[in-house]
Amino acid sequence: MLGLSRVFYIPLLLIATCSQNESPPADAVAAAAPQAPVLVENPTKVGECAERTIAEIADFSGGKLSRKPIKKGVIDPGSYVRYTNKDTQVSYEWDAALAHSKVGDKVRFCLVSIPKDCPPGDNRGRVYETTNLRTNGVWKMQDDPHMCGGA
Repeated sequence: MLGLSRVFYIPLLLIATCSQNESPPADAVAAAAPQAPVLVENPTKVGECAERTIAEIADFSGGKLSRKPIKKGVIDPGSYVRYTNKDTQVSYEWDAALAHSKVGDKVRFCLVSIPKDCPPGDNRGRVYETTNLRTNGVWKMQDDPHMCGGA
C-alpha cells in the first residue's frame, strides 16, 4: 500500500511543479510591457513627450551649475535648464542628472503633471520629466519657479 501511494503522488507532484513554471499568456506579458512615449512637437497633455536639445545649464541664479553636490550648511543654488526651443525647467534644488549633462545633449522631455484651477492663459507650474539620451540621467522639474496664479 505504501508503494502505491508513492506511485500515485510523485506524478501529481511533478505535474503541479511543472504547471507553476509555465510562461504567462502572451497578452498578459504585453499588458505589463511599458508603453512607448507619445512623441509630439509640444507636449500639452500628460504622457506626451518631445525631443529637445539643451541650450543652457545653470544654477537658479544664472551661475555655473556645479557638477558636485553642495556642502551641508550652504544655501542650495538650485538648477536651471533652457532648451533650444526656449522651453525651460527650474528647481530650487541642485540636480545631479542635470549637472552631468552638457549643452548640446538631446533629451526626451515628457509632461507629467499640469496644475489645476489656473487662471486662463497662465500655464506656469507644469512638471516635466526629462531623460538625457546621452547619459540616461533623469530629472523632474517645473517649467517655472512659480505655480500658476502665483507671483
